[in-house]
Order: sequence, then structure tokens, then C-alpha cells
Amino acid sequence: MKRILFLTLLACCTAGCNMHKDLLPFLGKWSGKFQVRSIEGGGSSKDVIREEMHGYIQVYETGRSYKMELQGEQETIDVDGTWAHKANRIILSPKSIAIDDMGGAESRDPNKKYIPADQLRDAYSSELVLTESKDNKALHGLEMTIGRLIGKHEFIKDSF
Repeated sequence: MKRILFLTLLACCTAGCNMHKDLLPFLGKWSGKFQVRSIEGGGSSKDVIREEMHGYIQVYETGRSYKMELQGEQETIDVDGTWAHKANRIILSPKSIAIDDMGGAESRDPNKKYIPADQLRDAYSSELVLTESKDNKALHGLEMTIGRLIGKHEFIKDSF
């Protein structure tokens, strides 16, 4: 009787561990950026690099939640939400968006690049789809627009 109980308990534990095996490749911290490919209306190659936003995504199993932070020269965007996955894609659905414009228009440095808060909010209010690389070490986003900027997200697995 004890042996049957032990085997039943072992089977339940093993089944529970395998249920979330497909989530493991997505969990953890991903460092990366919104890489600007071009600027509508023109811009030099230096402008393209300066307009990029760098940061990370932290993907949690608990509540299937995530946190994303990206920083530009004069702005930071924090997005919290939930995620789902389909095959090798992760779909990030935002729940809250916080934008820090480093003190507002009065504090803005005219010599630094700035992405207006309303353009950031519009871009990150929609779902973000990222595709996992074959080696499970990178996430690649679809091309999107943030105001005049056209680019995509690129993230590298940082830690679990």
C-alpha cells in the first residue's frame, strides 16, 4: 500500500514538473534594445544609433507576468503585463505603462534625442510578439513604428 501511494505521488510530481517544460526557454532576463532601422523624414546613421532604446525584459512564470524597461537618451518606459506563448513565439500583453521623461519639457536637453511620451504609449499599448531563435538564446521582434522611428526589438538571454 505504501509503495502504491509513493508511486502515485511520484507520478503526480513528475507530471507537474513536465507541464511547464515548454515555458522554460522564455523565463528569465533578456537584455536588449529597440533597434532603429530607419527614421521617417530622414536621419543620419548616427541619429539612428542615438534613437535606440536599451534595456531588458524580465519574464516570470508566476502569473505569467513580465516587466520591460527601455531607456532612450531622455526617456524611460516601464511596461508590466502578462504573456503567453505559441510554439516559438512569446506574446507580451501590456497592463500598465509608466513613462519617465526625465523632468519634462523644462528639463529637456535640446542636444539629446527625445521620443515623446504619447508616441511611446501608442507603440507599447499593443501586444508585442517576439520570436525565439533556434538556439533559444535570442528573441527577435517584428518591425514596428514608434513615432518617426522604424525598427524592431532584439533581446539576448541574460540569465534565468
